[in-house]
Amino acid sequence: MPLVPPASGRALPGTPDHFTKLATMSEHSVHHARWTRLTTDELYGIVVLRNRVFALEQRVTAEDFDGRDREPDTEHWWFGTDTGAVGYLRLIRPAADEVHPDGAAPPAWVIGRVATDPEHRGQGIAGRLVAAVLDEHGHDPFVLHAQEYVAALYERHGFARFGEPYDEAGIRHVGMHRPGC
Repeated sequence: MPLVPPASGRALPGTPDHFTKLATMSEHSVHHARWTRLTTDELYGIVVLRNRVFALEQRVTAEDFDGRDREPDTEHWWFGTDTGAVGYLRLIRPAADEVHPDGAAPPAWVIGRVATDPEHRGQGIAGRLVAAVLDEHGHDPFVLHAQEYVAALYERHGFARFGEPYDEAGIRHVGMHRPGC
């Protein structure tokens, strides 16, 4: 939504595009819920975003909905309105065989399925989601498997790379770990 004068409902002439984006961003906020607390509209927005990014854009053919979404401890975090997500991440408990750095405490949480709508990239949405998760659970150790080209995003939040980069679903990934406090 562009910046508008109070009475007219129209964008002011000459409103720069970056102000339009900022106005839109201010109407969005971080939300989170477990599976049983998601509304159908929230779930729909999450599914649409994950499908758009992983299936349509990145052409990932692996099953996105792996059953972990419905686990009792899984948390769904999204950035957007109540009916539309423009950013998303999933927070799950680690599997028994979850890889983590030698000598490090096993992770309490795994961040995954991080997605930002292509039209909203470059606005810090994924960073805001990660920061919100860390505000809530930052005392716990985390692990994630980042697409290598965005690893710096997680490094800014205290994550460190471990192991060698690897291919997952045709996309180069790197393991990352953040110790608990």
